Amino acid sequence: MIFSYKNNIIFKKKIIKRKGYTIEIQVLVENKTLNKELAKEHGLSLYIETNGKKILFDVGESDKFLKNAKKLGVNLEEIDYLILSHGHKDHGGGLPYFLNKNNRARIFCSEHYFDKHYKKILGAHIDIGIPYEYLDVERFNFIDKSLELENLVIFHCDSKESDNVLNESLYMKDTFGECIRDSFNHELNLVIKEETEAVLITACAHKGLDNILKKAKEFSENVKFVVGGLHLSSRTSLNKNEEYIDKIIDESNRLGIKGIYPCHCTGEYGIKKMQDNGSFRTEEIQTGSRIKI
Repeated sequence: MIFSYKNNIIFKKKIIKRKGYTIEIQVLVENKTLNKELAKEHGLSLYIETNGKKILFDVGESDKFLKNAKKLGVNLEEIDYLILSHGHKDHGGGLPYFLNKNNRARIFCSEHYFDKHYKKILGAHIDIGIPYEYLDVERFNFIDKSLELENLVIFHCDSKESDNVLNESLYMKDTFGECIRDSFNHELNLVIKEETEAVLITACAHKGLDNILKKAKEFSENVKFVVGGLHLSSRTSLNKNEEYIDKIIDESNRLGIKGIYPCHCTGEYGIKKMQDNGSFRTEEIQTGSRIKI
């Protein structure tokens, strides 16, 4: 742990690092926080520096990512690229605040990002999508399959739908306007390459971390680290998702993953299972955490 002084507030920052890093990741907001002065919410926003570029991966559900960024000394006006992982409001609800703050960043998302998305709760389909009517969509670059940008690869996972039971409550609308199970064709992931190793950034891994890792390996065989939400467990799914969690751990072991830094939708039970059974290092990250790889 180290302490830093910013804007007259002392923050405790958790630093995770290895020698020779070229990638730095700061958690601007997620479900938990390292310090009460940093706001938390059910959402995700990561600030990334690599290869001279400043990248924002998701914008959380509200303006909390923006307020936390100011407290942490991150200038969002300098962001070069905004990557939007998928069309759920806990990852994109902060879009209007970012667009008002930054007028220079190139914005990347799936061509299906603004489709209608829902969560089924007590038989009702609740809208969890991103409205676009009030956004400057001319700034957006829509990705069909994948895009290579310097040392970055932004990509869809085109594997079969994951067998993760936590996806069962998530829906989309088909061409006839009927609610059907979400195919997650709107989900993007990010590979960041460095000289000898690469990092996979995933927001929720709805397509399944096993499938996403296999796809990421097509862009870089050296993917050794994973950062982000993995959608493994919740208080209501501790037992029924056991088989899926074990499969994710086994595949990560098989692929030689060295470290996983989970957050957001991974769940405490899933994290504990990885810590107990993974041959890789597992360390939970929270709002305020900073990773150097």
